Amino acid sequence: MSELGALSSYALAVQQTQLSLIKNNVEMQQRLVEVLFEDNRSVPVSNEIGQNVDISI
Repeated sequence: MSELGALSSYALAVQQTQLSLIKNNVEMQQRLVEVLFEDNRSVPVSNEIGQNVDISI
C-alpha cells in the first residue's frame, strides 16, 4: 500500500511541475505580446549598420 502512496505522490509532483512549466510559458508569451505592442518602442540610430525600420502589426 505504501508503494501506491509513493506513486501517487510522484504523479502529483510531476503534474505540478508540468503545470508550472505551462504557466511560465504562458506568462512569457503574454509578456512578449505586451512588448511587441508597446507604443514606445524605439531602435537606436546607427550610422554603421544601416537603416532601422519600425513595422506595426
